Amino acid sequence: MKSVTFDNPYPGMPIGAVGAAIARAFESRYPKSSGEFLSLFSYASPEGTRSIVGAGSEFHVEAVRMGDTLRIRLKHRAAVERESSYRLHGGDFHAEVFRHMAAFVDELRPFLTDHHGLPPSTPLLGGWRCGTHPESVEEPLVFTIPRIICQVSTDAIHFRFFESEECTDIDGDIVAFSQDPSPKVDLKVAKRKEIPGCREYVDTLVDLIAELSQEAMDKVVLCREVRLFLESEISPVQLLVLAASRTNARYEYVFRWGGGDAWIGISPEMLVKKEGERVVVEPLAGTRKGSHATGKSGRYRDELLNDSKEAEEHETAARMFYENLTTVCRPESIEQTESRGIIDLGYVQHLKSTITGSLETGMNVFHLLAAIYPPATIWGKPIALSGRRIRSHERIERDFFTGGLGFFTLEDDANFALAIRTARMSGNEVRVYAGSGIVKKSDPYREWLETTNKMQPFLE
Repeated sequence: MKSVTFDNPYPGMPIGAVGAAIARAFESRYPKSSGEFLSLFSYASPEGTRSIVGAGSEFHVEAVRMGDTLRIRLKHRAAVERESSYRLHGGDFHAEVFRHMAAFVDELRPFLTDHHGLPPSTPLLGGWRCGTHPESVEEPLVFTIPRIICQVSTDAIHFRFFESEECTDIDGDIVAFSQDPSPKVDLKVAKRKEIPGCREYVDTLVDLIAELSQEAMDKVVLCREVRLFLESEISPVQLLVLAASRTNARYEYVFRWGGGDAWIGISPEMLVKKEGERVVVEPLAGTRKGSHATGKSGRYRDELLNDSKEAEEHETAARMFYENLTTVCRPESIEQTESRGIIDLGYVQHLKSTITGSLETGMNVFHLLAAIYPPATIWGKPIALSGRRIRSHERIERDFFTGGLGFFTLEDDANFALAIRTARMSGNEVRVYAGSGIVKKSDPYREWLETTNKMQPFLE
């Protein structure tokens, strides 16, 4: 692995925009590698926004389900270098997958650092699918070490790369990019389809609410999608730039493997961040319109803070995170540093809490994920009952939507966005997703409007 660093010549430009422009330059300069894998992940840090751009698949970790067997393998380009098989016992699907991944990663790290000489800070970019129908999830999770990695900060643009036929060196020309990632034409929608439609969605919620009890812990998250068929195609990176310009999201990302669909997101929700032994989670639950609602945002903010339904939904989610952290973190280290704060994204505002802790010795980030995923913010509670209700009432395939996307490193630092405010692109078709937390006090039509508001950065 070679490396080279350049000064960031655009310190006044948003880091996400710099990362997007470099991703577009990768597509132009390294089409073969970009066709294998393309990723862009921008995230907030104490030092400012950071962006990781990747192209090509040098190392690839995939988990494949075959009946009641989970096979996790490491590929180096086309060759399988390591593989382990694990039995799935039919319990909590996500927890089983993460626990097996935790064991595989513990073996993988020394192999990649000692045998291949990779730096401990090397990121593996990717994520996992939300298994609302676990029997149909063939590839629960996938992570890639790109052939070309670019990390962007305010001060510097740092490249690390493996030599290949397509890339033997990185020069300053790729930094002095000339491509503006913004589309040059107005996007026009030729056709729009709601899945399900408004009447069906509201009727479904009426039936679902009738099943719920009055207890605060009884909640389920139901999701829907809008399919947009564009008159002309644009790249996933361009769509991200358009959507990101309409909000101040914590995360901006694009992930595309091979010839598959691209996943584009502007998620406001940190699922988990891990630095050393310290972990942070920030559940978001409870929603009203944001500051774009000129003249009314203050009223919506007051409603959000004082609405018993929204407070109940949020407290349920935060309490679940706290309780789950006690199983993997040192109990005395767990602290809720924020409770029911407000995060205003412009198009919507949410209640937010922050909980921190220190991971127990011997555990890695996948042990942590086994404990906290799926959170109530995208699933509900009780977990098993919510899963059955989702399978009974939801009309869409979630895939990576409401899963997690981001990275972990060989030294076990990690940052994962909960994949909400996310769209799926295939050619000129864009599927925009949103969900809403349903409790006994929910108003069905108001929940429909809430999901529409959440989609606005893409729909606009």
